[in-house]
Amino acid sequence: MDIEEIRTFVEVANCCSFSKAADVLHVVQSTVSNRIKSLEEYTGEQLLIRDKSGIRLTPAGRTFLNYAKQMQILDETALKEIHMASAYEDCLNIASVQWILSYALEPMLTEFSSRYPKIATNLTSAHSEEIIPLLQNQVYDLALISYKINNANLQSVLFCKTRILFVGSACRFADFKDGISREQLENIPLIYSDIWQNYLSYVSENLLPESKTFQVHCNMLESAKAFCVAGTGCCFLPELMIKKELEEGNLIHIPIQGLAVKYMKAYFVYNKKKLGSVALKEWFKMYPELKKQMDDDSKTRLISCE
Repeated sequence: MDIEEIRTFVEVANCCSFSKAADVLHVVQSTVSNRIKSLEEYTGEQLLIRDKSGIRLTPAGRTFLNYAKQMQILDETALKEIHMASAYEDCLNIASVQWILSYALEPMLTEFSSRYPKIATNLTSAHSEEIIPLLQNQVYDLALISYKINNANLQSVLFCKTRILFVGSACRFADFKDGISREQLENIPLIYSDIWQNYLSYVSENLLPESKTFQVHCNMLESAKAFCVAGTGCCFLPELMIKKELEEGNLIHIPIQGLAVKYMKAYFVYNKKKLGSVALKEWFKMYPELKKQMDDDSKTRLISCE
């Protein structure tokens, strides 16, 4: 098993096609087939099923995919650090959920890079579920995620708390600025994002009919926001990431009658085993209040978005 086989398997899983994966990887289709065959021989399990309906993962394939993605990221991170080693004193490997990256973390990182030019920054944006195992495996030094994790190696502190607002384009949905009823909610186009699944599944279960479908499905909140601004439909989004659009009047908050306000949280999590690194030492030197909160397990927020 080598990294090219791993990369090929991940690409086939993403594309659900040997030919499309071959195009992405710039190899012939037989090379893709041989790499998958080699992986299946190595694992002793069938990883993919090919039939008339296409390609799908077996249960063993789904399990292996999680580890394959981690191995691919670990390989890429290792290569980056090796290449950076000759030019920089250290590297800060940091990951963040996408919805808060542009609105909170990027300003902190640009300031950090300006102050410590001899420390390289390796920034990754991903879902919390993808970041957590890589934190545990010491791929990342620090992460900003949607869950609190405290265990033997990881320490968390609440970074911010922001309301989840139901919003829509001010041009298209101005009639609902004072609120919307359950009946009205059933008849407007909706945009589905991760918030529905992680925070507001009860809305779908209790306020929407079983036959209700979503016009757009997004796995990233930034994309959902773009559809909202364009007037495609309405969606639940964290107030922090749409503050500018609300202030400028491009989006409006649409209260849903009888629905209590919900909140999203973001936590800074650091790997205790990486505390001896130059990068983390300088990070906490720049943000000492963050380290103190982590050490004290304080609930004080660095950003107030309520």
